Amino acid sequence: MTEYKKSNDNKSELNEPAMAYGLGITTLDLLIDILGISNLAKKLKNSLDLLKMAENGFPIKVLKNLQKRTQFTNRQIGIVLDMSESTVQRRIRDNQKLDKKQSESAVQLASVWVKGLEVFEDEDDFRTWLNTENQALGGNKPISLLHSSIGREEVKNVLNRIAWGIYS
Repeated sequence: MTEYKKSNDNKSELNEPAMAYGLGITTLDLLIDILGISNLAKKLKNSLDLLKMAENGFPIKVLKNLQKRTQFTNRQIGIVLDMSESTVQRRIRDNQKLDKKQSESAVQLASVWVKGLEVFEDEDDFRTWLNTENQALGGNKPISLLHSSIGREEVKNVLNRIAWGIYS
């Protein structure tokens, strides 16, 4: 749930970044927040810079931040990033970077998450939707399609239709 707080210096503080559309926060800002790479964000001017960064492989903290945000288990995040649960555990334990493909998948998953937050305005509602069968996705649960780039794109397409009020 979104909360606004007034700080002592009369600036408003927003606790839910998805609600900040229209308040000057961009999609790139939201991606940076969900991936947890604000310390690297100084180098980013646009989403293409983010993809260049992904080509070099993200630090493992990106997986941890993304997993915390999505509340995915090691198994679920492994499926989405195309690695086994034991590989996820080993990468975390050994503080290993994600490879290029895994990093790009992390960006794509974060992009789906941004769109879901934009549409549902509440992470719990979005998580419920992800785990509910959807006729627009062939009766599949959206979460079951996040393991491929085509599936992630289809989920975003349905989210866009919902945002535009098209029955999906």
